[in-house]
Amino acid sequence: MNTGTVALLVAVVGVAGTLLAPVTTAWVSSRSRRQEFELQQRSELTKRHMDDDQANLERLRDTYVALNSGARRYRFRMMEDLYAVRSGTAPDPATEVARVEFQDTYAKAQMLVPDDVLRRCQTVRVALADARKLLIPLAGDAGHDQQKWQEAHTFLMEMWEAILAMQRAMRQDLGISTTES
Repeated sequence: MNTGTVALLVAVVGVAGTLLAPVTTAWVSSRSRRQEFELQQRSELTKRHMDDDQANLERLRDTYVALNSGARRYRFRMMEDLYAVRSGTAPDPATEVARVEFQDTYAKAQMLVPDDVLRRCQTVRVALADARKLLIPLAGDAGHDQQKWQEAHTFLMEMWEAILAMQRAMRQDLGISTTES
């Protein structure tokens, strides 16, 4: 190759490099911005999922607290009514309020709580309803049948185990406790 050809070739490469440098720079810059945007989108999506998971956990925890305290309150009110009936006074209207509140909380929980925990809640709900069925006739009985009173008392005392089993299932679902219920 002669020097003229080499000079021409060097000039062509120089001009091509000069002309292609802005295009190449723009392409690399565009690609970099697109990758940065995609990374930001993935990061925001991940954060949104984490926030949703946290909100769902808090909603579940609040539901568990309401179920637990509602069942305990309703059982306590029935125990109070049982002793009131024995002493000849009328049951407290607060028991009915506690019953309705527990039923409302249970209805909400049916749409949120996992099946294994819901089965434990259902056991407590049924036990509370059965205890109420034992108390209603006692409240209207002026004779205070001691055997029926004792049956209701024993039932209310024993249903505490169902409440504890429900608590254990809730704690396990929340990851607080690893013991099997």
